[in-house]
Amino acid sequence: MKKQTYLLFILVFFLINTGIYACTCIGKRTFKKEIKNSDAVLVGKIISKELITLVDSTAIKMFANDNIIAKGPLYETVIAKYELLLTSKYKGNTTTDTIVIYTGLGNGDCGVHFKIGRNYVVYSKSETYFGQKYNDWPFPKGKNIYWTNTCSRATLEIEKEIQEIEKHRKKQ
Repeated sequence: MKKQTYLLFILVFFLINTGIYACTCIGKRTFKKEIKNSDAVLVGKIISKELITLVDSTAIKMFANDNIIAKGPLYETVIAKYELLLTSKYKGNTTTDTIVIYTGLGNGDCGVHFKIGRNYVVYSKSETYFGQKYNDWPFPKGKNIYWTNTCSRATLEIEKEIQEIEKHRKKQ
């Protein structure tokens, strides 16, 4: 009976957790809203990509004596870490010419699929977009670290987007 209860708990937790990462944005924000809501508006070239696995520290605390569960796939998430070589900065507090952009991998977590060697306009936040439910997850933050997702206006259409940015700056 104890084993069945244990398996039922894991099954229910898995079913509840599957919807947490669902991407819920519909379309992109307007240009003005995106500028206002972003901590940084950056233009640059993606120069590298690395996959990072994060482990939920709550699970480690809860299941400290059970390495199979605490280190299991239910308590891990993989995100992408991109390096962006800046060519222009329209908003944000960057101190180097290379910054780090984190995002999900897609498949429901709103991750952006940047291509190495391509130039982008990136609207980003200094905190993760995964939400308050994940406060115990070790999401990276700090100087020259930003987060973006598919709900933002991250785009390859650099000329068009820069024209909009310049128009916005002239109005202010």
